[in-house]
Amino acid sequence: MQRWSLVVLILGGLTVLMVGQSRGREWRIDGTLIRDSGVVRSLDLNAEDMERLIYGVDEIPGYECRPNPYNGIHTLIGLNSNGDKLSGWLRSHIVRGWTNVSTVKLLRVEVRVYDKPASEYETYENYRWGTQVLPVKGSFSGLPLGEECFRYGKKQIWFRLGRCVVEIALLVRREEELADGLYIEALAWGIAYRVQQHPKRLGMAQRAMTVLVAQRPVAQGAAMSLAGVTVAPVSLLKEAGTETTVNRTREEWVVTLKRNGRWVKVKAFSWEMETGKGRVKLERPVFPYKGELIVPLRQVAEALGMVVHQRGQTIALMAK
Repeated sequence: MQRWSLVVLILGGLTVLMVGQSRGREWRIDGTLIRDSGVVRSLDLNAEDMERLIYGVDEIPGYECRPNPYNGIHTLIGLNSNGDKLSGWLRSHIVRGWTNVSTVKLLRVEVRVYDKPASEYETYENYRWGTQVLPVKGSFSGLPLGEECFRYGKKQIWFRLGRCVVEIALLVRREEELADGLYIEALAWGIAYRVQQHPKRLGMAQRAMTVLVAQRPVAQGAAMSLAGVTVAPVSLLKEAGTETTVNRTREEWVVTLKRNGRWVKVKAFSWEMETGKGRVKLERPVFPYKGELIVPLRQVAEALGMVVHQRGQTIALMAK
């Protein structure tokens, strides 16, 4: 129960902020509590729009969304906070908690969306001077995640992208033994992809990418650049004659790709791929989106024996 007490403080803390706005509507759907305070102003984002920004309840292998035993909630969505006032900041947010099925450690993901670029509301300097624990600038890997990024120890990462701010934290006591900064960061890259893919254009402006297989465009809109590295769904490689096998269980999500005697195995939230020649470090981690895994396109395609040519926003996959 001590762990759930911690969840109450975390999820409940957001509830207090929401309850503080007396007007508006509140309703529940399964384990999700939704409150809309936009009686005067609105961001034009509904609960479904907010769900698009975060992993589904069953998308993180090894974790599950267990409703809080005190209130039956695992997800909180606050729409149009401060929207009951004529002016001032305007924000919507979603926070969801998962429990590790083996260790019972807790994972918390929160996304906040503002009416303006998030840099006008949240920056590293705000946290540097506003907390007792000094955050460290940059990601765990050293890669440029979002427009600004910082971390706490090995168990928490924060980044800002467009109108969004994202915080991911692993709630453990024995940080050195249990926390994995690169795993937390892999989760973060998946959220960054979701922000950029959002139909309401919440991320940074980015020109659309085109992937050609046999001179024919495939998977329009699914491929995109994450800090200079193009990522795309594994299903895109089927168009190039790749055989795909999916092994998705409660504990892991693995996809094996085979083509002309070569094979590649990728796993959700891993920074490596297995090949017939051994393990290879990936330029970006693997993560799930809409029921399939997203991978660094060039590395995986080349490991399967394809030639990859890129010119501007167009990538061509060709057989050797």
